[in-house]
Formats: sequence, C-alpha cells, structure tokens
Amino acid sequence: MAPDSPSAPPAKKSRTLALSAAAVTVIAAAAAGVGYLAADRAPARTGKVDVELAGKPGANPHPEVTRASGVSRVKSDSPGDQVKIRPCPGPNPYGTHDCPEPAIVSVPDGTPVQMWCWTDSMAPDGYPADHKRWFYVIQAHGSPKAGEEGYVYSALIPVSEQIITPVCSAQRLLELHPPAPAPPEPEPTNAPAQSPVPAKPPTPVAPTVKTPDPAPAKPAAPEPPTPAKRTTREQSGSHGSPTFRNPHGAKEPGERVPAHAWVDVECRVFAPEIDSANPDGWWYRIVTSPWIGSYYAVANTFMNGDVPGQSPPTNTDWSVPVC
Repeated sequence: MAPDSPSAPPAKKSRTLALSAAAVTVIAAAAAGVGYLAADRAPARTGKVDVELAGKPGANPHPEVTRASGVSRVKSDSPGDQVKIRPCPGPNPYGTHDCPEPAIVSVPDGTPVQMWCWTDSMAPDGYPADHKRWFYVIQAHGSPKAGEEGYVYSALIPVSEQIITPVCSAQRLLELHPPAPAPPEPEPTNAPAQSPVPAKPPTPVAPTVKTPDPAPAKPAAPEPPTPAKRTTREQSGSHGSPTFRNPHGAKEPGERVPAHAWVDVECRVFAPEIDSANPDGWWYRIVTSPWIGSYYAVANTFMNGDVPGQSPPTNTDWSVPVC
C-alpha cells in the first residue's frame, strides 16, 4: 500500500530516544532553492506503479528544474489513490503529533498547488530513508479547497511540475501569515478657539501672616525592578517538535524544533483539540529564537525529564507554569 493511501492502518505511537543532545544531526540544505528530484524507492509491489524518477540510472530523465513561478500539479504514486496534504512534514504513523489525522486533506491527481518552500524531515514508508524532502504548498485556484495549506512529499510532485523554492524558514512561513500591524496612534484633536473674556478688576486682598515652611518631604522609595520571566529548559524527542502559531487545532505551522534540541519554554497552554496532544492536552510556548514566544509545540513531543528508554514516557512537565 502506498504511504499516502487512505486505507493505511495507523501504527502504534512510539518514541525512540537518543543518548544526549550531542547526537543532534544538522542536515545541510545543499539543494537550497532548487526543486527536489524524486529518488529510487523500494521495489514496486503488485498492482502498484512507481513514481516518476529523475537523475538516476534507468530513470526517465527530466529537464532540470528552472521555473521560478507558476502552478504545479500533484501526482499519486498508485492508480486510484489520492495525494495527502499534511499539516506537518510526515512521517508515519498517522494520528501522532507529526501528522494529526483530522488535519490531513486528500486531493485527487492533477490538483493544482502553489509550491511555497521545502524542508527535510523523514521519508514515508516505502521510500529510501535518505530521501527526506517535503514541499509546503497552497492549494491553487481550481483545487478542491483553494487556499488551504500543508506539506506534500516531494515524490508526489513530478520533477517536470516543480519550481524553484527557498527553504521553509520561520521568516518564509511568516510571509504567508504576517502579524497584524499595530493600530495607528490617535491624532490629537484641536480644541475650538474661545472668545476672550474681559478681565475683572483686581479684588483687594487682606494681609496674611506668613506661616513657617513645611518640612521637606522624604524622597519616594525607588520602584523594585520587574522580575525576569522564569523559563524552563526542555529537550525535544527523537522526531523533533512541530510548532504552530495557534495551538487550538494546530494552525499556522512554524519552523520545526530539531530532534534532541534544547529550547526555553515560558509556560503551557491547554489545547486538546487534536488527538496527538492527548491524553494531557498541553502545549509549550517556546521563547527561544526563532520562535520568540509566538509559537507552541505539543508537550508530549519533548523528553520532559525522561531518560533514554524510560517507559511509559512523561507527556507533560508539570513544573512549567500555566500561561
């Protein structure tokens, strides 16, 4: 069954942990700005059709990706199947924080999309593990749900349909959803001019006895300094942690926290709308750059003080205060 087949059964949730934060692997984006070429996948199964290949021995060659704009069309890797547009760049199993099942959208072959950027994550089942590229796309005019966004695996957009795109940095994703501008300052209102009032003759004043000056007032005590916000250091798990600007329903995705990376967490928010945030339903607000307090990640995607191999895992660090 193809990795994006609607009938693919959900796998059990698991978390593989590395020994330390030093095991973080930084993947260089050597092909930045260039469309990804679909690569060799596992041997074809009975009744399945391989995706189009390029740049490999025995593959049908395509011209290099040179278009910098225009609409692309998706193509399923199996006749009759639809292409899944996911809220995060995979992988399986479905229903985890990496790809919450209710937010996955299925579209037919030939659906037009606008490619926005690319990122490397994990390959779906049936593809080589080192072929990790995903595209962030927006459904174009004429698609089933024009304007909706999500990630599509690179092999499901043929090379001949791809355009040159930049990497999915936080800044690139913010260009789709820029913050609302600050309201303008109110303009000062000019009071209407008043007619001059004729001066009254001075009233004679009786002499007064001068009283002694009061003692000088003591200077006011200085205001105490505002305490700095307390943060908690948390380490992401082996799959990393997807981030979202709005945790309620996992909307407006941001840059992913790399696997085993340490970040500063300010507080936690209760948003149990997606299945993968449960059973606890808590999200962390991340203040480390580039998230700077504007993005949230599901608490159960972090180690939460666990040691490698600990079972059952700790879903929430209860020492993190509520926002």
